[in-house]
Amino acid sequence: MTISVRSATTALVLAALLAVPTAGAQSQQATAELPMLGNWTGVFRNVQMTQESRNAAGSVVGRISGTVDMQPYRESGMDLYLVVIQLSTNSPGQDLEWGVSMGRCGSRLIMLEHANQLPGFVTRSGGEGEVRHSVALNMNAQATYQVGIFRNGHAQQNMIACANLKYDSRLR
Repeated sequence: MTISVRSATTALVLAALLAVPTAGAQSQQATAELPMLGNWTGVFRNVQMTQESRNAAGSVVGRISGTVDMQPYRESGMDLYLVVIQLSTNSPGQDLEWGVSMGRCGSRLIMLEHANQLPGFVTRSGGEGEVRHSVALNMNAQATYQVGIFRNGHAQQNMIACANLKYDSRLR
């Protein structure tokens, strides 16, 4: 049995073309299964309040300071962030809420999750408060994000502190 050079060449080219989409699909599948890399961190600062926001959120007594740290991890095939917020205020016993939004502090809120997905927290007798919570967030290292601290609901006028998040591609 004799196969012409032309037929053999055609068969090789056809085989190569059919193999390329399969290799690409395997590469995309492997990329989708890779865990998130890097973490996000930020430092809270008071939000300048207008009269309208003072009426909605109540006045802030003293300064608010603190940090937010968001470490990625994978559990049961899901990409999650362990969010740790540590806050210090001059006002003990405050019921506070938090949320992650697209953009920088001062920009319009575009929340990444529903308000009822995240637990609130209360500042202790010394004014310190801390919350640790795992949440699935779709974040892009090329975008900007903020974490807001709210009193009386997740509305712009209820934000009392904000932290611009900084992405760090190095894992700890």
